[in-house]
Amino acid sequence: MFLDEVALMPESFVNQALARCSVKGSKYWFNCNPEGPNHWFKVNWIDKAKEKNILHLHFTMDDNPSLDEETKDRYRKMFIGVFFQRFILGLWVLAEGIIYPNFDKEKHTIKAKDVPSSFDYYYISSDYGITNPQVFLLCGIKYIDNKPHAYILDEYYNKGTKKNINGQEEKITKTDELFLKDYKKMTEGIDIRRTIIDPSATSLINLFKQNKINVKEADNTVINGITVVLNWLDEERIHIVAEKCPNLLREFASYIWDEKAQERGEDKPVKQNDHAMDALRYLLQTLFPIKTRGAYFSNYKGVNR
Repeated sequence: MFLDEVALMPESFVNQALARCSVKGSKYWFNCNPEGPNHWFKVNWIDKAKEKNILHLHFTMDDNPSLDEETKDRYRKMFIGVFFQRFILGLWVLAEGIIYPNFDKEKHTIKAKDVPSSFDYYYISSDYGITNPQVFLLCGIKYIDNKPHAYILDEYYNKGTKKNINGQEEKITKTDELFLKDYKKMTEGIDIRRTIIDPSATSLINLFKQNKINVKEADNTVINGITVVLNWLDEERIHIVAEKCPNLLREFASYIWDEKAQERGEDKPVKQNDHAMDALRYLLQTLFPIKTRGAYFSNYKGVNR
């Protein structure tokens, strides 16, 4: 039985697959990139290598004869922090604390007066909310030295609340039609190439399409999206207009890994203060996707039982 990228599979599926290896002399072969140290495959297989008579082989890119130094250097530059440790060094390390530790307000914000006069393309990226915040981010993409830079020019951030006569916050429901009205006001006079929307927002997507808005469903893979944002921050290719995007800037400081999910071996952000963060990763992962899986990043775990 050969299971490719086993760490991405449910443990129950793997157990059922291995139960079929009932003939004499059967062997199991696994490969994968590392995840967190509490992941079920790390805990139940790699950590029990001696007990289960496992041959554990750790490979990195330097062991891949098909990659030249220029290519390997390019991949090394794609990752920082925990993802460099996992996808380049092949270490089973914990993702903890703030998700974007390399965000620097001095480096990644600009003033409205310093915004370029023109852009190659304009996009809107949306995270959907009815009682949770609904977010639209207006982004200008500008190529500088043949590299795309993302300028976050404005934000629409509807919190799904209003203050009552006593000054207290109350939940309100805003319809898709009202979101459309606010969207049109935000984008008036701007040639939006495409609007990227969370694929779960079916009703909003259908309404926008009915109104002849060019919609693309977002690539919402979490880890890949976070990785590309980390990479762009590190290369200082994200520029946020501070006066226009206070909620986006606020969320950078509170966007953290979920400790309870880590105990289960899962990498997930805490589902709070993440709406503008989601819209930002939808934008970059959809337009400039990064894939952290595959042969270039694999650290193979060969198991011969």
